[in-house]
Amino acid sequence: MENTLLAQLGLLRQPSGAITGIDLPISPTPLLADGLQRRVRLKRLTFDADLEISVLFELYVCDADGNDLYALYSQDGTLSPFVMRERMARVQPIEIPRTTAGSFRSRITGALVDAETPGAVPELHFFQNMALGHLQAQGLPLTGSEPYLVVVYLMLANIIREKDARGEF
Repeated sequence: MENTLLAQLGLLRQPSGAITGIDLPISPTPLLADGLQRRVRLKRLTFDADLEISVLFELYVCDADGNDLYALYSQDGTLSPFVMRERMARVQPIEIPRTTAGSFRSRITGALVDAETPGAVPELHFFQNMALGHLQAQGLPLTGSEPYLVVVYLMLANIIREKDARGEF
């Protein structure tokens, strides 16, 4: 997969070709000034002893050039301490945990559903049984020649898009 497409899908890549992160823009909010945007990045991915998957996402605010405002403000020596605290409070990153434990998906559509919904399966079971065709149906341009971890990263980027569409960010 070419670098431009990977970037469009939310994967960060170094010139060496190594993928170093997942970072996507999400829906705007009227609370931010023009030119600012909200983004979500993957901060941590873990597998529990029972193989349930836990993810920690971070929602942050950046300027039009993609610079993390919290980092910029914290390093701006021209700001008074009061102004620095005020600005940093407005753009404080927010950590958002997500786990497959206790979560269910429709066996047919893959949508998140309540446990009582007909056709609901535990989310872990859903992911363990997902095939390439399911991912292609979600809009991922996969050919079957992509490295396994690239596919996993793209799945995680799709979870960010799904949570954004559900208004969870």
